[in-house]
Amino acid sequence: MTKKIGILVGREWSWPPAFIEEVNRRDEGVTAEFVMLGGTRMAEPCPYDVLIDRISHEIPYYRAYLKTAMMDGTIVINNPYWWSADDKFTGASLVTKLGIAHPRTVALPTHSYVEGIVHDESLRNLVYPIPWDEHIEYVGGFPLILKPAWGGGFKSVYKVNNHQELWEAYNQTGTECMMLQEYIAWDKYARCLCIGQDNIMPIKFDANAPWPHRYFDEPDFLTPEERERVVGDAHKIVKALGYDMNTVEFALKDGVPYAIDFTNPAPDFDVNSLTQRYFDWVVNAMADLCIAKAKAGRHVPAELHWSALINPETIHQAAPKASAPRKRRTLHAAETEAASTTATTTDAPVAPKTRGRKARPL
Repeated sequence: MTKKIGILVGREWSWPPAFIEEVNRRDEGVTAEFVMLGGTRMAEPCPYDVLIDRISHEIPYYRAYLKTAMMDGTIVINNPYWWSADDKFTGASLVTKLGIAHPRTVALPTHSYVEGIVHDESLRNLVYPIPWDEHIEYVGGFPLILKPAWGGGFKSVYKVNNHQELWEAYNQTGTECMMLQEYIAWDKYARCLCIGQDNIMPIKFDANAPWPHRYFDEPDFLTPEERERVVGDAHKIVKALGYDMNTVEFALKDGVPYAIDFTNPAPDFDVNSLTQRYFDWVVNAMADLCIAKAKAGRHVPAELHWSALINPETIHQAAPKASAPRKRRTLHAAETEAASTTATTTDAPVAPKTRGRKARPL
């Protein structure tokens, strides 16, 4: 029986059709197509063996569909249960526990709250005012980064150089949960494309360059020692997160790679930004991964509980009245080129309001 791969996408135009064409061209008993949905019934069987999610962070209905599909044994890239649960501050704590260098980071109370829902009495567990000077000292002083604990795409990311800039920036953040983060004055910057748990491609990257020219084809940008550490740390991160489609960014200072941003479950695959070399690489790497997963069989939970859904490939599972799925083929890490860049998160910051009051000067 032919296996099926479905793709959920947003506005992107280059990678999805290239991926579908590559899977279908190989003629390995696996086909790929765009998913078409008009409503999903509860516990509805899913016709796809593998689903690739590039847009459910923006379309909540898709996330509901994907969670239901997983209960039917469909492999979803990336897992919607973990994706719904993760955030950048949790990631900061996670990689620190893994022994990976990370900028010192502090999660902050939000500046504002939804009017009529949250009242002063709802905030009795918050210290007021926020001990700003203690937090600033902890992250190493100015300059520092202020950015969201949730979200991506370099939105609402600020580099601030003094109290006034921090204040002005924080005052713009509204109900967003923000983080203060140590600024790494990097020497090199690398973004790793991570496909599966083992296929990692480090690329020179510059977040400050005008889009789409942020990736650079410079294979020898990292030294062999730097590349080994970057790839090794990226491997630890994606394995811990369980993501099969991700990017991991490192700011390198004095040869030490600091993990800067690594929860990007729907990374940029556009040919205009990746360049043709890395676009072709990711098309083929994703085709290898998804065909292997489709052939390996579904992961039908023997018992429906959170741990089985959030990490189905490591929990013992057996599909009722069906043969146990074959062991998933392991993909070998492809030959990669090095990378780095000339920029970390830099934009411009915001200011605070606590317990429904106007923020007061630092």
